Amino acid sequence: MAAYAFALYSSWLWGFGGGIIEESYEGILENVMTTINNLLIHVIGWGIAYSIYTLLDLASLVISFYVVFGLTIDIRNPVLLTASIILASLQLLFISTIYAMLVVRLRSNWVITDIMQFLMPVLGGLIPSEAGRYVMLVNEYSPIAYPFVIMREAALGYLELPIPITYQLFYSVTTVASLFIVTTMLIRIFDKRLREEGKLGLT
Repeated sequence: MAAYAFALYSSWLWGFGGGIIEESYEGILENVMTTINNLLIHVIGWGIAYSIYTLLDLASLVISFYVVFGLTIDIRNPVLLTASIILASLQLLFISTIYAMLVVRLRSNWVITDIMQFLMPVLGGLIPSEAGRYVMLVNEYSPIAYPFVIMREAALGYLELPIPITYQLFYSVTTVASLFIVTTMLIRIFDKRLREEGKLGLT
């Protein structure tokens, strides 16, 4: 699950988020505005399609571990694992969109990217809590860490944090809902600017 968690981060942040940035540079988003009334529809629609590739990543990892190492993946709680993947994917969809919007607005790709590369692995729950006491504290108090903690708990069958799984799920859903609200607000700002000025500020 650790390998898949890193694959999810890479796919969404640098693949999906980077794709939105490229669309901005190439003027594709401006063309999208002629066919839809809201960029949020475009982002969510593309995100749904993109999630298929992340599932293919999981399938390829399972097959690779079996072929190379002869390991059969044993999931203790498949239902919980499915819920965690959905929550993680939604969370990363919104985070990657916010990342792309910040890059577009600030016109500074490397600054935002460097910050994301440093903060996300630390705050995003990619490091198992067993790695140390401080890691456990970060995973416990970072709201974006829970989907990935739940992912490991579902796979291994025991709690990684001293928090009931129902509370972890509640925190995850609340974080995803909050990120959706922030993403919606940012996209509306950019949508309005694009319609009024005819550009996203990249040129």
